[in-house]
Amino acid sequence: MFKNSYRKDVKMNRFIVRLLLVFSALMLMHCSYAQTLEFAQVGDVHYTLENEDLDRNLYFLALSLKKKSPEFVIFLGDNVNRSKEEDVIGFMRAVYPIREPYYLAFGDTDAHEFAGLEKSIYLDIVSAFNKNQDDKKKYYYFKPNSDFVCVVLDDTSDFAQSKHGEIPQEQLDWLEKLLIKYPRKLFIIFHHCPIMPPRDEYKLSMINADKYKNLLKKYNNILMVSTGHYHQSLVQKDDNGVRHISAPAFKDIPHSYQLIKINYDENSYKSPKDVEITVSEVKV
Repeated sequence: MFKNSYRKDVKMNRFIVRLLLVFSALMLMHCSYAQTLEFAQVGDVHYTLENEDLDRNLYFLALSLKKKSPEFVIFLGDNVNRSKEEDVIGFMRAVYPIREPYYLAFGDTDAHEFAGLEKSIYLDIVSAFNKNQDDKKKYYYFKPNSDFVCVVLDDTSDFAQSKHGEIPQEQLDWLEKLLIKYPRKLFIIFHHCPIMPPRDEYKLSMINADKYKNLLKKYNNILMVSTGHYHQSLVQKDDNGVRHISAPAFKDIPHSYQLIKINYDENSYKSPKDVEITVSEVKV
């Protein structure tokens, strides 16, 4: 009787061990599939040398980013308030303490020939301070990890300031070539002027928004489009599930930026609706 009881206990223990091994293997598989990308985006700083508060707040921004440790930081345009060389240099010095990789998009106040600062000069200054933009391109892409392609477009005029945004056909063609080249990558797009604005205000609108929207509809691997310009925070979703995220103006009280967290599973992804995206506002 004792032997039978012992044998039953041994069999039960073996069964429990096997069950635990199967459970552990399933958990490991789940952990290897569920992944996260976290980054920070900063809208409309409107830096000027005269505004000493912005220097202080940008230093606090660097401290906050150090605590949060995002994988990268993107400035969404209107980084300076005037298209002036001295302000661009001042801005780049103010953000220099940021240790995370950071990138800049053009805004309508940043650089235009009419004010005396061509985009090529602006990019010379940026590249002198920021090793991540040393190729001096107005629009470009980067890969924060093996699953994502981040695209930075330029929707601003080269010649004179315009509150309207417009993405030239040249950039739309370039974007489509990227989408074709990387069909299995997840895309995030950044630029200044939104195509789904947080409020109706014609003078700030995107001129060729419909053409741009039609391009986005053709591909199911675009997760989100992040913009500034309206100085208003809002998250919207289009019919395809693409998030359109508008960022607040960093220059405005309470001087906040957005922390974006993307939870995704590359093995089960079918559309943007399969991805969890959370947006948090962080005050510096």
